[in-house]
Amino acid sequence: MEQAARERITLVEVLERTAPYDVFTSTLQAAVQRLETEGVSSLLSIQFHARPEDTEVGAVITFADSRRVMEHIRMLSGWPEFKALLGVARPVDVRVYGRLGEEAQAWLRTMNVVSKVFESPVAGFVR
Repeated sequence: MEQAARERITLVEVLERTAPYDVFTSTLQAAVQRLETEGVSSLLSIQFHARPEDTEVGAVITFADSRRVMEHIRMLSGWPEFKALLGVARPVDVRVYGRLGEEAQAWLRTMNVVSKVFESPVAGFVR
């Protein structure tokens, strides 16, 4: 397996929307826009999927370097956009694909929503 693929970490999350859909989407868009312009460079992609009639929201977040996840968490934890996002959605389930550092693992455990960790890559590639 290629080294670049081994370093990636992907978080697949399910959130519960706790505010009206349009309030949630505008809050989310502000947070994502700030992440796109000011977030850590190893944050490769972040995608949210939702339907107006459903309170369940899906998210897929991919980092190029698992060692930078805690830097990402520390950075956005102080942002008003992130605090606002926590006011309109709450984490329900997180699945981790890749090996997180100890500090990031500990932080995720405090949320008590990690249902599964797949930390041993066996095959894959990155283009």
